[in-house]
Amino acid sequence: MFTLDIDGTPVAIIRSTEARARELLDVEGFKDDLRTMTSDGRPLWSGRAEALTLRPSTEEETETFEDAMDEDEFDDEPAADPAKGDSRDASEDEEDDVDILFLVDIDDDEEDAG
Repeated sequence: MFTLDIDGTPVAIIRSTEARARELLDVEGFKDDLRTMTSDGRPLWSGRAEALTLRPSTEEETETFEDAMDEDEFDDEPAADPAKGDSRDASEDEEDDVDILFLVDIDDDEEDAG
């Protein structure tokens, strides 16, 4: 597992291979989400590339991730279904799996609107 730090603050834990976690940081959609998502009314990320760092998660962060996954049962996602056009096999699913847990409270859009 890897932790995404933004300006030195641990923001999210990413469960994946290091290569996939680093690829995620290059995905424009993910970067857009980090710029538009807010915590305490402030964007998670300013858009400066040097503010994003990826490091191995600490033992405490890993435990936090595992506890959250146990609570929410994220591991119960269905396997690839060829009948629905998903041709990936189980080994590809595991290799391509990326789970993200935010360590900061993300503002709820509905609260902001109301």
